[in-house]
Amino acid sequence: MKWDARFTGRAGLSCLGRSGSADQGSKAMESNVAKAAAIGITGVGVVVGSVFYAFQARPIVPGKIVMATGNTHYHQLAETYRADLERNGVQLELRRTTEGFGTLRALVDKDSGLNAGFVKGGLVGSLQGRLATTKAKGRHAELSTLRSVGRMFYEPIWVFTREDLPIESLRDLKGKRILVGTRESGTRRLASVLLKANGVLRTDSTFIEEELKPDAAQLFDGSTDAAVLVLPPDDDKIQQLLRVDNIRLMDFSPESEAYTNRFPALTKVVLRQGAVEFNPVIPSADITLLATTVALLVRPEMDPALVSLLTQAVISHPKPGFDKNGDPVLFYKAGEFPSSNDPEFAVASDARLVYKSGELPLMLRVLAPTNQRFGVPFSVTAFASAHGAKLILLIPILAVVLPLMRIVPAMYVWFIRRRLMYWYRQLKTLEHSLDSGGAKYDHAAHQAEIERIDSHVRRIRVPLYFSDRLYDLRGHIDLVRQRLADRTALTKMAAE
Repeated sequence: MKWDARFTGRAGLSCLGRSGSADQGSKAMESNVAKAAAIGITGVGVVVGSVFYAFQARPIVPGKIVMATGNTHYHQLAETYRADLERNGVQLELRRTTEGFGTLRALVDKDSGLNAGFVKGGLVGSLQGRLATTKAKGRHAELSTLRSVGRMFYEPIWVFTREDLPIESLRDLKGKRILVGTRESGTRRLASVLLKANGVLRTDSTFIEEELKPDAAQLFDGSTDAAVLVLPPDDDKIQQLLRVDNIRLMDFSPESEAYTNRFPALTKVVLRQGAVEFNPVIPSADITLLATTVALLVRPEMDPALVSLLTQAVISHPKPGFDKNGDPVLFYKAGEFPSSNDPEFAVASDARLVYKSGELPLMLRVLAPTNQRFGVPFSVTAFASAHGAKLILLIPILAVVLPLMRIVPAMYVWFIRRRLMYWYRQLKTLEHSLDSGGAKYDHAAHQAEIERIDSHVRRIRVPLYFSDRLYDLRGHIDLVRQRLADRTALTKMAAE
């Protein structure tokens, strides 16, 4: 019975040893596969969950800009932005009925629905300094939170007076009747501040809240002595007034530098001799004017994507250098406007980036028109634009996670097959022993081994997809068991 001892003592123990080490290796492999799967699934879950949470936590951004335009010049300029904005999925609604301080009040009123608007330069700046009242200073603190998208064009301060009056400066208007513009207009506020700086007050002068007519009728009929207007030089009313005889346009040249120092929102421009007409020569000599610049303001909480798209539209469509008749606009210099230099308001950081680069951020430039074509809500575009850098950083993570997710199923299949193949090897070893046993054949040892293999295989749990392979193995075990039974029968017959 030396073979029995060899089989049971060495081969049997060897099989049992291999079985034990295989079980430990299988458990270790199973643990590694589980870990890999857990890491991959967790990674994808974290990425998807983070994106979903960030999108849900972010307020819905409507793709709409509601802009106050006030007068014709602002309205016409805003209309040029429409096509660019709509191409990028943003609707533009213009409100012509809101102007001056009405625009400023609406921009700080959360219930107004307004989120952008044109205002005359100098309005908010006039609410501070020693000339401002305590109430005005309080309003300045509130309004200065608004953000600028840039300055659009010049609006000179035109002061027309009767030619028969000895008026050389604003100080000379003390005790006079002055047209300062309508109550809601920005002109009224600017005129009041400049007059106050020169000692011209409502207590000793008459401020008339009207606008001068294009033919200067109020100056000629004696109802007023002077009129202040703040309008662009290509305005029809200004062009007519410059050609009216027997009225005079005030020259600020003696004190223009002082005005620009005292009021940073103001600058000086020079109306050159003959700039309006050569025959007759209008004006007959150079006239220095004070000028402000039109600002386009937005709410401080406006979404960065909307700010960027609006800024790009502003840069792409500056105010033309020629008027509707094809004549050059006075004081126009190519490339001067729009400008990101704002003396009153902080320029929105997203607007400044667009001014600096001259184009939209890459993510917004690519996604906005694409999403608009496919009807994707603007909120998605705004989200992708805001988190573009973060999404780009996810690319290397996905580069690792996605291949891992593809490897995990293959590893799992290999692991299942490895468990089955191990018992196939055990079965093959037993069958080989059965074939080569000869006279040293020991039925009890072989029977114990086949039962050991069968009991282990029956405890194996595999997914339904692999059931056919498991039943194939169990079928082969039955075949070897049948051979073992046949061999035993033959051995008994030979012994008899």
